[in-house]
Amino acid sequence: MPKSDNSLDRRLPQVEKLLKQIRITLSLIPDFPAKPKMTYRNATWRSLVAAFTLVCLSVSMPAKGLVQEPILQTGESVEPPQPDGAVTVSSEQQTETNRDSIARGVVFSDVDKDGRFGPGDSAFVGIRVSNGKEIVVTDQNGRYEIPIQEGGAVFVIKPTGFRTALDANKLPRFFYLHKPNGSPQLKFPGSRPTGPLPQSIDFPLYQQPEPPAFKILLFGDPQPRNNTEVDYVAQDVVSELIGDKSAFGVTLGDIAFDNLDTFRTLNQTIALIGIPWYNVIGNHDLNLDATERENINETFEATYGPSYYSFDYGQVHFVVLDNIDWAAPTEKIQRWHYEGGLGEQQLDFLKKDLAMIPETQMVVLLMHIPIISIKDKSDFFKLIEKRPYCVSISGHTHDHRHLFLGKEDGFNGEKKHHHIVNVTVSGSWWSGARNDNQIPHATMTDGAPNGYSIMTFDSNGYRLDFKAAGLPASEQMRVHVAATVDTNETQNTDVWVNVFNGSEESTVKMSLDNDDEWIEFRKTLEPDPHFVDLWKRDEGVEPKLSKPKDCFHLWTQKLPAGILPGVHLIRIQTTDRHGRTYHAHRSIRVTGTQVPSAQATHSPEATVTGGEE
Repeated sequence: MPKSDNSLDRRLPQVEKLLKQIRITLSLIPDFPAKPKMTYRNATWRSLVAAFTLVCLSVSMPAKGLVQEPILQTGESVEPPQPDGAVTVSSEQQTETNRDSIARGVVFSDVDKDGRFGPGDSAFVGIRVSNGKEIVVTDQNGRYEIPIQEGGAVFVIKPTGFRTALDANKLPRFFYLHKPNGSPQLKFPGSRPTGPLPQSIDFPLYQQPEPPAFKILLFGDPQPRNNTEVDYVAQDVVSELIGDKSAFGVTLGDIAFDNLDTFRTLNQTIALIGIPWYNVIGNHDLNLDATERENINETFEATYGPSYYSFDYGQVHFVVLDNIDWAAPTEKIQRWHYEGGLGEQQLDFLKKDLAMIPETQMVVLLMHIPIISIKDKSDFFKLIEKRPYCVSISGHTHDHRHLFLGKEDGFNGEKKHHHIVNVTVSGSWWSGARNDNQIPHATMTDGAPNGYSIMTFDSNGYRLDFKAAGLPASEQMRVHVAATVDTNETQNTDVWVNVFNGSEESTVKMSLDNDDEWIEFRKTLEPDPHFVDLWKRDEGVEPKLSKPKDCFHLWTQKLPAGILPGVHLIRIQTTDRHGRTYHAHRSIRVTGTQVPSAQATHSPEATVTGGEE
């Protein structure tokens, strides 16, 4: 037993009352008597109080500064892991019979990779563990304890420099679901019965390099109706990403299109890329036949874990959110239906989670429904208004947008908040005429092609790149103009440029042939004329292409007056918010007869017939 000292003796009475209230936690100590003599004058009790005081202090302290460089302690043996490798659980079970129990365990570096906490492993001090409500940190022995409710979960918040266990499909196993009786009977199965709460729920971590600069992949709405459309995902997107070296990927919800049986094949398909893959829940990923709100995520949870959680990678803190609120029938909508919202409990988790992250650290918020469409956005905004290094990303609307939210949007931060509505893998829900590979062109309703994003981080800086499925990375825009124009009508002819990843901070300009004079374009908000033509042309094709809607990255300008007859080259240049420049070109043929005048421009002799600059 540890020896006491006078300074510690003076502090013991101050903590004795608190320790009695949490007496249940002393079951962590081997051979602790069932009914000890609980007075600080008793030497055994005094030693236990001294040891446990340190535990209490470590649990109550914020995790700032601890999660970046975890402290390690030598471990001890516990029971082997579950078959799925998600967490290590003991074969012994707790005897609590009430709905609220206490989950206990250890977070450790699985040095020997055997899935169990043994003599060769190291325990982590100061690692965050959550139940979706509270967040605690592991003590000096790497141990935690936290309440857990039936139907709930406990999960580790991955620290920088380590990964959690991964299953065969590269899905992170960072959680334990507590469903003693399993999920209710539903069309799509949920969790099997987990039985009584295990005596110890342990989380193994594995060291990995995490440099300040790294990339991630972002998939919006793959949304396959069936396995045939999973094959579209495989051939149109995944095939070009095999062997990609991004740190990890994220699907931003609508993993499925109500048919949750596609989870399995889609997971196997995306796993071919070869990197860890996180998932956000979407409104088409729900158990729609559930009769209770608490059962709406059963299949998602059984497959991917909690619907909201957080983790660190490099110098960036990521938070996955569930902003799909399931609402009871109303007079207006006479059925159960989804609404955009986070809810009080999740907002409270987010508040506690961000309280442990310095305001100078980069934070990325991942969700399905765009932030501007959730009913509790004002409460959400308050949690991030003082964070200048914060970006949020969603999917859902099947278009691509960069939104910069300010006071007119209800965001009162000194700096506008950048929200990205990400391009979707399924484009316009796998609709439209088929290409040579018998895959629908699936052009999104804003006229941009289907695809995915690549997001690059470097400390607190980031940039997002748009990648069209099956096209070169350099193809970043589409130019739309009549193929033939009368020489007397050039000044009335519109040129449209859809810059797929464009924003209000982008610029677009045009030049003809070899002319060094550039004409600035103006940004407009209206449907892309190219997509309008495509939509009309695909009439009668099933699945039916969705109607055109306003494009948030469209620019327009008139051709110059007096272009002489002949074939001419329109050169387009766009510069993005990071100062990067991209080029495109399009030829036009000018017809008719015009008497040369001082206003006539661009004779055919000056026409350039080559490619991009």
